[in-house]
Amino acid sequence: MSTFEYKTICAPRKALKIKGVKGSDNRFAQTLTDVINAQSADGWEYFRAESLPVDEKSGMMGKTAEKYLSLLIFRRENIETYEEPAFNPTTTEEPSDPMILQAPDVEDVDSDEIATLGPATR
Repeated sequence: MSTFEYKTICAPRKALKIKGVKGSDNRFAQTLTDVINAQSADGWEYFRAESLPVDEKSGMMGKTAEKYLSLLIFRRENIETYEEPAFNPTTTEEPSDPMILQAPDVEDVDSDEIATLGPATR
């Protein structure tokens, strides 16, 4: 499963003067194209543009005014590789039934310990 990381930059507000490009709309389009191409050279893919409201304080009294910012959003696939965890089936032992008498393992008891207990009597 691929995951992405995102980068947001402010969209240009003014068109740059570009030699050979006439008209403000064509200059702005070329300016925007240059910004997108500069980001794609670093591996970022243009994803979308958003216009979001921002409250900004202005003046001496600190009066807030709403302003809209245009943002360009870029994304690229995460470089970190995601590795699926290895499948390790764990064997779960069935819990012993407490109602059944469990005999101790003979391997756990030393033979010297058995000899010291003595013979069984009735």
